[in-house]
Amino acid sequence: MRILFLGNSLIFFNRLPEMLEQLMRAAGRAAEVHSVTKGSATISDFTDPETAVGAKALPLLSAEHWDYVILEPSRRITPFEATVKEAELASAMKLREIVLRAGGEVLLYSVWGNDNGAVHEFHAETPISVQRVATHPMDRMAHTAFLQRTNAEFSAALGGVPVAEAGYAFENLLAAYPELDPYHADRRHPSPIGTYLTACVIYETIFAESVKPIPFAADLPEAERLKEIADATVLGGRIPTLA
Repeated sequence: MRILFLGNSLIFFNRLPEMLEQLMRAAGRAAEVHSVTKGSATISDFTDPETAVGAKALPLLSAEHWDYVILEPSRRITPFEATVKEAELASAMKLREIVLRAGGEVLLYSVWGNDNGAVHEFHAETPISVQRVATHPMDRMAHTAFLQRTNAEFSAALGGVPVAEAGYAFENLLAAYPELDPYHADRRHPSPIGTYLTACVIYETIFAESVKPIPFAADLPEAERLKEIADATVLGGRIPTLA
């Protein structure tokens, strides 16, 4: 199976693509997982051949077969204005057309809310020119809930593509095991625990089977508990209580 991630630092932190590939190989699956990423990249960047990531991603999408292309709607989408969401959705629809023509499928990567009590508001001057205009208070649970609703909206607009609910998994982990921290020190990016949990969620979303028997643990003593949370979130459909 060949998988391509398109996104930003919530993908390249702790090498999520490599971790997913190791998980798949440990399960006995032939796997190639690649990525095109840039810090703060939006989906719109990947549809423009004039951007660095677009110049790299578009030839990969048209010249090679990918079983799954994983898109990460930018956290620059906020409840406070709609221009970024409109640009992101239009670009996601363009990418899905390219992926479908090449015989692949799209999967959405739904991330977690900021845990620092603040959300920056951005305005899209053009699809790839996004300016920060304000900062608003917003707690983690409310932000996670908003991002989940956004991904559900994108999924419906893209014909019901699957959503890997990493944001829900973070909340389920914090509720069950508050001593395990899925966040990096900046309270926005993932810790190694958060990245491993995300890899498990993506695996289960694609294959609809448990990660529990897979021996790969990424050298994390918490791995069995993280697999349990992935199972509960994806296979068990556990929806966290969000404010």
